[in-house]
Amino acid sequence: MANGTMPPERVITGAGTKLSRTVHGIAYDPDHDLIYVPNPLADAVLVFKGNANGDEPPIRVIQGPCTRLVVPHAISLDLEHHEILVASLSSRAIAVFPWDANGNVAPMRYINGPKTRLGHVVGLGVDTATNLLAVANSEEILIFNRTDNGDVAPIGEIKGPHTGIGDEPWQLQIYKSQIFLATSNHLHTNLYSGVTLKDGYINPPEDPWLNPELGFIGVWNIRDRGDAPPHAIIKGPYSQLLHPTGLALNVKNGELYVTDSIRNGLFTYLVPELF
Repeated sequence: MANGTMPPERVITGAGTKLSRTVHGIAYDPDHDLIYVPNPLADAVLVFKGNANGDEPPIRVIQGPCTRLVVPHAISLDLEHHEILVASLSSRAIAVFPWDANGNVAPMRYINGPKTRLGHVVGLGVDTATNLLAVANSEEILIFNRTDNGDVAPIGEIKGPHTGIGDEPWQLQIYKSQIFLATSNHLHTNLYSGVTLKDGYINPPEDPWLNPELGFIGVWNIRDRGDAPPHAIIKGPYSQLLHPTGLALNVKNGELYVTDSIRNGLFTYLVPELF
């Protein structure tokens, strides 16, 4: 129920935690009360107790050459199959580990190679009803079979102008075959070597709400294919979202939590109709 400028109840921080900057993914296991956090600078996944606080060390660390992790950027849990899915940004790969993996362990499955089309991989999630894996890639959502392994082509994609998905879609969550995506649509500006913006802009619009490529929260069905528009959308001035990146679901209370990379805040939406 936190609201406004409120301090956190607990903060996990300090050298003992082995955390680093650029943590772009987090996952929570309610069955075992565990928090999973990738450390991209150490090519590792850290596992904390759910009630961890302060300079508390992780209870497990997945790290080492056998893990094949290279800048792990995002993480997701398949609670039904007891698996951890980790997206490595630099190696353009997805590694799958058992939920209790620890140390220098090899992944059970490893999706990687030119056929996969993996690029800027951030969000990912498994739909147990269809046994499919959805991946937020560079400019689209790629669909794989959950048990895919190696250099395999996706079995489908959600991509095109009607989707509204632009550069770098980020966090992704799945509930009952519905894909909830933080479609960030970042507007990157190089301040020093000539500005290159989409749609012929010379400079970014002074009023951010005039940018036609603002990000949004979109909802698709995992069976959608091609240039499919979202079935539901949260965006615009009333939403206060500019370029959302983080996303979490609270199905029990019909709430959706979003962090925005420009607003530097956490926004809660009451949307029970989406669940």
